[in-house]
Amino acid sequence: MKKTILLTVFMQLMITASAQTIVRGNVVNERGEAVEYVSIGFDEDSVGVISDAKGHFTLTIPAGRNKDLSFTHVSYQDAIVPYATYSKGNDLKVVLKDKVIELAEVVIGKKNKTNTLSGRSLVRIGTVGFIGNINGDTEWGPIFKNSKDYVLSEMLLTIAKCKYDECVLSFNVYELQGKKFINIMNKPIYKHISPADDGKKFSVSPDEHIVLKGKKKYCISVSVVDHKGNGGIFFPANFKSSYARNAVKGKMKKLPACPPIIVKGYKVEN
Repeated sequence: MKKTILLTVFMQLMITASAQTIVRGNVVNERGEAVEYVSIGFDEDSVGVISDAKGHFTLTIPAGRNKDLSFTHVSYQDAIVPYATYSKGNDLKVVLKDKVIELAEVVIGKKNKTNTLSGRSLVRIGTVGFIGNINGDTEWGPIFKNSKDYVLSEMLLTIAKCKYDECVLSFNVYELQGKKFINIMNKPIYKHISPADDGKKFSVSPDEHIVLKGKKKYCISVSVVDHKGNGGIFFPANFKSSYARNAVKGKMKKLPACPPIIVKGYKVEN
């Protein structure tokens, strides 16, 4: 009887394994350069993965999935690989085309002093963070809007504790249009963090002029796109409306707390 049960289980495992499709490959841009941390998956589906720092990826697709595979990155146009192409199990080379976001010309105020746009006088309620092997599938950050136009100057974030051996944080800026997240950056900002950064506040700044329009709603997000070792990374928790968003599936959830991202900017002259 035991032999029969074991044989049945073994046969089921073999059938399941044979029904899966394993897709491997790398993602490059039009110049042949590797594209790091690309979201790869299906719309409205739990199956997905993020490419590594060299653009390589491995995705195990369960039986029954026959939809086209999408590749998304904030700096590039979305790419689609048809089912007929990836279902053969061959290694893929996916080329992403550049996506250029036109940035408005602005004149910064004569006083030339930064203003705190989000994160002032926040109420601390404990800690929040990212745990385990997440690799960029979730991004999270505060929602805010201002009455006037500002040019984003910097974002500040305090690390409570990093339990990874090392990790890479990614920062993005989105304009919220209903339930849509519209990226307004040409490229994300990356920051390497280790346990040596516990208790520190660090600053990151965009290399481009990003205008945050008055009376429009924005979300500044942070995510862990790469890490070494097991563990997690934690931040002091702020009592403030935020969105947690699945970068692969695009689904989002509104939350009452978030990492303490302070946003600063220069006022734009009219």
